[in-house]
Amino acid sequence: MVTLLKIEVVMLFRAVAVCVFIFGLLLGWSSSARAEWSELAKEPEAQYFFDKEAVMPVHVSRYAWVLTNLAKAETTPTGEPYASYMIRLRVYCKTDMVARLSISYFDKAMGKGREVSSEDLQEWRNRETPIRPNTYMAALKKEVCSAKQVAG
Repeated sequence: MVTLLKIEVVMLFRAVAVCVFIFGLLLGWSSSARAEWSELAKEPEAQYFFDKEAVMPVHVSRYAWVLTNLAKAETTPTGEPYASYMIRLRVYCKTDMVARLSISYFDKAMGKGREVSSEDLQEWRNRETPIRPNTYMAALKKEVCSAKQVAG
């Protein structure tokens, strides 16, 4: 009788431990799936943000996500209206150049709502473009290529 009670307690403990473990995984997954957007620049026609936690250093370049909120909705090349878009960029820290890798358009602000269109480009086929001074791209380069980002 005592042995049966011990087995039931152990099984109950294991069930609770498994539930706590699964809950922890779900909680960790949901919090890591959300970006923490930091403002880069604000202009009358748009507001620009980047995800500090998602910056990925690779040699002298940095991969980063940039979110743009538009003051007025625009339309994609296929005619779909959108209020914000997210782009994946490769920033070349030494040459002041940038290459766009991916873009997704959303029907609501802050990358929320339905993704109305997207385009992914092969990295080796992308053309690098110069980072112009006093733009949100210059602010992004300053943030992601700083000594603090290079070290960590």
